[in-house]
Amino acid sequence: MDVLHHLRRHLVFLILWVLAFVASGAVYVKLLHPDFIATTQILLRPHVIVNDGPEDLRHFYQLVLDGDQCETELRVLSSQRLLYQVFTAQKLADAPEIWNNSDGLWAFLGSRIDRFRRSPSEDSALIEAFNAFLSRVRVRRLGLSYVLEISYRAHSAEQATKVVNAIASTYAAYRLRGVLAREQRRGVYLERRLSSLLGQIMAAEGGSKFGVIPEDSLPDANVRLLGPASRPLGNAYPNMKPIVMMMGGLGLVSGLLLVLLARGVPARHTKKQKAEPAAFQRA
Repeated sequence: MDVLHHLRRHLVFLILWVLAFVASGAVYVKLLHPDFIATTQILLRPHVIVNDGPEDLRHFYQLVLDGDQCETELRVLSSQRLLYQVFTAQKLADAPEIWNNSDGLWAFLGSRIDRFRRSPSEDSALIEAFNAFLSRVRVRRLGLSYVLEISYRAHSAEQATKVVNAIASTYAAYRLRGVLAREQRRGVYLERRLSSLLGQIMAAEGGSKFGVIPEDSLPDANVRLLGPASRPLGNAYPNMKPIVMMMGGLGLVSGLLLVLLARGVPARHTKKQKAEPAAFQRA
């Protein structure tokens, strides 16, 4: 009962203490840059022609795909060489999300310390920007399927969508250039086949440059781009509710500890001292 009475006496202090923590959490969320995440998917379907008839009659295909090959394509899609093409084509070295790549207080302080330690140079700035870009790209395989998912975080929904589409188109262009080189080594192919491959490569490279998915299909890429990335409707980070709730809980716990630890231990000792003279007088 004494504890409850003590807490009721300091109820105003507890409320103000918790509100201060909640307000600091809300201010912290407002100071952070919002991040929007856009995703798109790629279906792998490599195949080979199994009949050796004339070019116009080759309609029979056989799928050639297994789990190991899917993992290989996943590594190709997330390779630095391929992503650097997107980084340069989209001119992301000056993108806002690259130079504001601080997803919290400790990341912000760490990035500032790293910049202070390193001597400024053009090469180091470009490497730092590219590493920040890599940290915002995510490529994964959906379960045991042959679908690869690409996602990118940016400060605007348009930028995230554009970069994701560019990555998918760059990967399709890479696959098409491989098909073109393989066909050229065979030495026997028609001019129509050459023009078809070159047209598909140009369409994929155009998508990489402008951040869109080619409207026409790319059958020789052995992959299917499952539509353009959908524009995110809201930011994925920071999320106001969990941060404010966490700060409110932290404020409540810390406030209770302060009140209970400051509870009148010296006051009990004072009462004991006052009681001793009275007993001595009765004696």
